[in-house]
Amino acid sequence: MELDVQGRNLLSLLVTRLDKAVPGRPETYIGYKECHVLLGLEQQREKWGESLKSQGLLSLAGWTETNGFPGITGLIVSLSTLEPGKGYFHLFDKDEVNYDWWAEQIRSAKSFDWSPYLAEKFDLVPSDLEVPNREDISISRIIRDTALSYRVKLIHGYKCQLCGIALSMPNGKKYAEVHHIKPLGQPHDGPDVIENMICVCPNHHAQLDYGAIKLLANNVRTKQEHQMSDRFIDYHNESIYRP
Repeated sequence: MELDVQGRNLLSLLVTRLDKAVPGRPETYIGYKECHVLLGLEQQREKWGESLKSQGLLSLAGWTETNGFPGITGLIVSLSTLEPGKGYFHLFDKDEVNYDWWAEQIRSAKSFDWSPYLAEKFDLVPSDLEVPNREDISISRIIRDTALSYRVKLIHGYKCQLCGIALSMPNGKKYAEVHHIKPLGQPHDGPDVIENMICVCPNHHAQLDYGAIKLLANNVRTKQEHQMSDRFIDYHNESIYRP
């Protein structure tokens, strides 16, 4: 069973919440309505839970059960009961709410490697590309987001922290990139941590990569959930920026 696009998007969102989730403490999980808001989904049913079922929840839950993966959809709870829907337990052959089993599923989800299933593929042909036969042209870009980079994009609503622009893509999607302020790999050896990341548009990403612009704290749009380290900003300005 292959995971559909909506199920994969929901999985990516849940993975970003795993670091905050404490097994057995559903108050640290996420609600149905919040899932809608963060994924930009419309409420299609009277109840938020019923609405989410048709927009990724059922496909993701079925996919995890079929493949023997941890029941990560147990992270989504009703804020009134602090429990997932009964269908979550029934899917895994549990006749009633089983708190110990539920907590173990979340614990397993936190240690499971979800990264192979978070990739998104965009097949785009620019509208102004002058070619005799568009069917002969294929431009594919594979965007492999780590859970942390995806989380940074969600926090900022896919808006560039330098110019505030969020690029609109087909089907209502938004596009942004995450730049490591102190670059990964040799010779910089920057860490892959959220404090070393900034959400940017492609133009500003290129300028940062080539050291064309300086990072000034008072010009960067910030959110409480995402704080960049002054240490990495100083590194960019001293070692990457070329005036």
